[in-house]
Amino acid sequence: MVSRLLVVLALAHAALARVSPNFSNCLGYFYASTPPVGFSTSLTPICQMYENNNNPFFASLYHKSNRYALYSAYILDRKPTDTTGASQTFRLEPQLVDTRLPQQMLLQPDTETSIRNIGLAGTPADLIKQTQAINSDYTGSSYHKGHLNPNADHPSGPNQQATYTLTNVAPMFGNLNSGAWQNNEKRVRDIATSCGKMYVITGVVPGNNWISVNGVQRVNIPSHIWSAYCCLDNNSKPMRAEAALAANNANSVQVLSVTSLQSQLKSLMGSTVTLFKNNCI
Repeated sequence: MVSRLLVVLALAHAALARVSPNFSNCLGYFYASTPPVGFSTSLTPICQMYENNNNPFFASLYHKSNRYALYSAYILDRKPTDTTGASQTFRLEPQLVDTRLPQQMLLQPDTETSIRNIGLAGTPADLIKQTQAINSDYTGSSYHKGHLNPNADHPSGPNQQATYTLTNVAPMFGNLNSGAWQNNEKRVRDIATSCGKMYVITGVVPGNNWISVNGVQRVNIPSHIWSAYCCLDNNSKPMRAEAALAANNANSVQVLSVTSLQSQLKSLMGSTVTLFKNNCI
């Protein structure tokens, strides 16, 4: 009985590394190991895990009610010679249902099986839908699953596959996602070739409209998409920082300074945020 209890406690402790009260297990994806400040403390930090890898691939600050992340933070590690892989089926975050569930993102059928295995009361599909979007929420909507941490910012393989989780996407206007926003992502990748390391944070501003399914509000539609990067030289010193902002109902992107973006976010969200320590200067 004692040994069994120790195993259960060990598993519970390991699970807490995935969805927990802070980003302590994935601080390396933030410049100076410092997450943005000014966002609500009621949101859920996620250190995004994929398959059997022991280390997180990026970080996301998740909004359970809106069913998307307010932002994802990552290191842009794609090189010009890297290839990109084929699209993956989007996975779910089991620990948003219960922290005893697996740390790694799973497909919906596997998530439902894991829920049954620990004996949670309720229908697994319904338990999942309480805290996160599922693939069918986007079916028939006019919005793309817009990556916050884009797959194209990483080389083919696990780093790229790990971006295919519904906790790393938000409803994005299709023309924007495939047009001006995609062009901005490519522009930032080109800039990254001159950096020793580039930290990126991409997020959304919650809006007033929703993707509804059978009359039920399922996924909030952001009013704006934003992104900022911090470029370091080979000695880990800041050398350049920049940001971008786009209304989620048009196909244009405004390039601006990080401080200007933070001012815009204060106007849009009503809170003062700091994205990078010392604004990456």
